[in-house]
Amino acid sequence: MLVKVIDWCVSAGCKLKDGKFEEITAYTGGSVLLPCYCTDPQATPGRLTWKKHSTDVDILEEMSNESNQYRDRVQLFNGHSPGNLSLLISLLTEEDGGYYSCEVEGSIKDIRLTVEGCTLTNRMTTLDITAHTGGSVLLPCSCTELRVKPKTFTWMKYNQKWDRIPFESGQYRDRVQLVNGHSPGNLSLLISHLTEEDGGDYRCDLPSGYTYIRLTVKGKTLVCFLSAKCVE
Repeated sequence: MLVKVIDWCVSAGCKLKDGKFEEITAYTGGSVLLPCYCTDPQATPGRLTWKKHSTDVDILEEMSNESNQYRDRVQLFNGHSPGNLSLLISLLTEEDGGYYSCEVEGSIKDIRLTVEGCTLTNRMTTLDITAHTGGSVLLPCSCTELRVKPKTFTWMKYNQKWDRIPFESGQYRDRVQLVNGHSPGNLSLLISHLTEEDGGDYRCDLPSGYTYIRLTVKGKTLVCFLSAKCVE
């Protein structure tokens, strides 16, 4: 069993509040607060230990703000209440999921943390979209859970081979942007001022899969009347 340990030493006098097992779900890229409290919010324990357990190997490894996995990502979140022993983990990855325990003066609070990554809504499927020159088009791509922030993703277009779409140069300069609002799991791409050359095959690529989009861009058709007046 792998146990990662993080210790804090403070003055004595704490009994843990609500030592029941708790399950928490959080999302990659976000933060999570693992709750642990003394019954008296002003009490402080003599020794506080946070542990993470894994069944992979039989090693004891330090869990600290200086260790590789948790560097600059963990901190006690007690504010002005010394009896608040909760642990804040930021910039979550799926590897942070597992069993944690808050231990103080013989009392233990156990927590199971599940960290969900991005599963694409239209994973491994093809979407056909038609737009017109001069207009805009939204190429949809999103995680099933919009609170998930993927660690990496890439928009690509097929030009004899799959090429990464450059946002700041070339054909797409000042014409493409991600449209996610306040939802980190929305990875959709907006292309403006469309030309017929923008038509083709696109892919929203994640390590866990992709969404495939076939975009057709049609030119505008002029309709002319006997009066010689033409309209689009």
